[in-house]
Amino acid sequence: MANNRRSGRAGWRTAAAAVALAALVAGWAGALIAPAIAIGYGGLSCIAFMLYRNDKNAAQAGRMRTRERTLHLIDLLGGWPGGLLAQDRFQHKTRKAAFQLVFWATVAINCALLGWLLSAGRLP
Repeated sequence: MANNRRSGRAGWRTAAAAVALAALVAGWAGALIAPAIAIGYGGLSCIAFMLYRNDKNAAQAGRMRTRERTLHLIDLLGGWPGGLLAQDRFQHKTRKAAFQLVFWATVAINCALLGWLLSAGRLP
């Protein structure tokens, strides 16, 4: 697979992150979710993107890395769209099967919890 930065094409991870963030904005605009939820996901996604970027730079420079559990925690809390975007943009952690397994588990848990909270009327 070609490096997305060189080819200029976004990969499926970028598309998935864009769909997730667009759904949050649409939920906010349609008053299905509170603005704080959409803003929280956006903010956590920015933090996740920066953490992945910094980890990739540290790996290339031989510096101290960001712990995987830190990346997974921010993804679990709602930053996974930003983590997904960073994985695509920097081609980071995309080939490490164990990391991807936990990453997708955090996405599933986060989405299931958000869906449950919304359907149970626990979130405005």
